[in-house]
Amino acid sequence: MVPLFFSLSATLGCVSVLMPMEPGAEDSVKPDEGLVLGRIHLEENGSESQASPVQPFHSRFHIQWRIREQTLGKEFLIDGLPSDGPFVVKVPSGSYRLTAFSFDTAMGIWQASLPTIFDVGPRKCTYLGTWQLRTKAGFFDGSINRQVLNQHSLAESDLKSFVSDELEMVTQLSSSMESPLILTFRTQGTDLTSPQ
Repeated sequence: MVPLFFSLSATLGCVSVLMPMEPGAEDSVKPDEGLVLGRIHLEENGSESQASPVQPFHSRFHIQWRIREQTLGKEFLIDGLPSDGPFVVKVPSGSYRLTAFSFDTAMGIWQASLPTIFDVGPRKCTYLGTWQLRTKAGFFDGSINRQVLNQHSLAESDLKSFVSDELEMVTQLSSSMESPLILTFRTQGTDLTSPQ
């Protein structure tokens, strides 16, 4: 499924791929870069999993974000975000909008719109909070609910496990919301997307 999404990304335009940093990577932050820090906890709605004979979300997920720098219009694909834990991503300083959120399962790639706007300052860390994501899914569609928590002391600890640089942390939390989930799956060499 990952190659499918990369091929979709390539056909939609020129996109730079960014990977989350590994803990203890010792990568220093350049003067024209900043960090984005957050936590994700993605889970299936408990009542749905008991009621549904098909449980597509019972494994670890491969999460991707597509972000756009709003001044220059440059697109980035953040690949390999965790489905349960902290992440730190190094990005050029600028003002960003999250334009697509996706994760893959055995059934295919689920996409949602979870609008988020954030600024990344040079040699600063932008903290997006803890995103508790709860999904409800049928066979081809569903919804995702985002609750955003401010766990600042946990975020400070997370940041220290990723970088040794002393960076100012700026908190920019998104609102909680619910969004439809759309499934794209491949069958017999053809990509099919659920109706919206």
